Amino acid sequence: MRILFIHEGLGQFQTLHEHLNAESLAHSWFLCSTSVYNANKDRIANLVPFQVPAENANTYFYTKNLEARIQRSFLIKKSISELLARTGIDVIVAHGSGGFPLQLFGEFDIPIITYIEFPSFTRHGYDAKYPQPDYASYRDKVFEMTSYHQVLKSELVIVPSVYAKGMFPACLYDKVIAQMEGFDITRRPATFARKDDVFHVGFAARDLSSAKGFEQFILIAKEILKKRQNVRFVFCGAPKVLYSYEDAFLQNRFEKENRPESFMKYVLEREGITLGEDSAFQHVDFASYDEFAGYVEAMDLFLYPLQFGSANWGLFELLFRAKVVIGSDRCFIPEVIRHRYNGLLCKYDDIQTWVQYATEVIDAPADFRHLGENALHDAHERFHIRNVAASYLRIFDMAIGRRKLIG
Repeated sequence: MRILFIHEGLGQFQTLHEHLNAESLAHSWFLCSTSVYNANKDRIANLVPFQVPAENANTYFYTKNLEARIQRSFLIKKSISELLARTGIDVIVAHGSGGFPLQLFGEFDIPIITYIEFPSFTRHGYDAKYPQPDYASYRDKVFEMTSYHQVLKSELVIVPSVYAKGMFPACLYDKVIAQMEGFDITRRPATFARKDDVFHVGFAARDLSSAKGFEQFILIAKEILKKRQNVRFVFCGAPKVLYSYEDAFLQNRFEKENRPESFMKYVLEREGITLGEDSAFQHVDFASYDEFAGYVEAMDLFLYPLQFGSANWGLFELLFRAKVVIGSDRCFIPEVIRHRYNGLLCKYDDIQTWVQYATEVIDAPADFRHLGENALHDAHERFHIRNVAASYLRIFDMAIGRRKLIG
């Protein structure tokens, strides 16, 4: 099978692309932006570049992202035409935004699979305390429109979880397949500087937003500290919010001169928390992957009070590192964590249960070590690239078969 992955960055498809080629399971190419190509061409095989259009300062605000994606789609089409002069392609797998396949539909006699993490920010969800501002909801309608169009025009659409599939209208379910990505995560040495004789509780998310559970983590941590003092809470993530609207809340709530520089700072100031060597709280910003891995390995327990998310990669990093995780029973998490087998689940807003579970683990960590061991075993069995690659190949075969039936 000859597969072409398309994404502006390496993103979702890199591990699968490299595994398929390394194991001779398929012939895989990866179409990415010129800058990404130049940075990685010497270490990743079969990369193919496409040009990224220059930003247009005069575009209409509400369709700015759509216009950029359309322009990029024409350039992707050009690169595919050039690639087809050298080799045949059996299936195209395009990221819905980073590989926006609009100009590919109906142009090549090749089945197209689109990967969509979630169809719109509205469907993804956000904390009602930090609502979607009008400008965002207007732009989000365009995103949702293009997502539904991609389902209609693609042979199949891959989403990362059953929960994400449920964000689409039921009439589209026949073309939407839930398939989590495959990972190749290995244990690393714990490099984070721990305090002696202190139990370390972690929180990790790409952005420290209420939607990802950061605010709830802080509230839970404060309650734990009332019961146990030999605990340090270390949260890892970027202060810049990505998928929700806490920044808009800050802009509306505060005058510029008094505005906290981030939602993270706002929550910490509101809750009277200072960071420092003598504090029970510490922040670790995103740095290199090795540093992140070393931080995760050093934690004794992770709290994962996710509010909204379609499939957060960070959770899999924890499971593949045999961490004991207490997670919310929301979104996709119950698809991954089975209560008291490979983690603990509780209701997002039931803070007393979070505190109860956490203090039980703090008091007797050996009694819960089996949860981390089961998490590691289950992660390898269900989410390691060795096992997931076969599922992806079956999906690709299905798309090729559907294309042949259509004619």
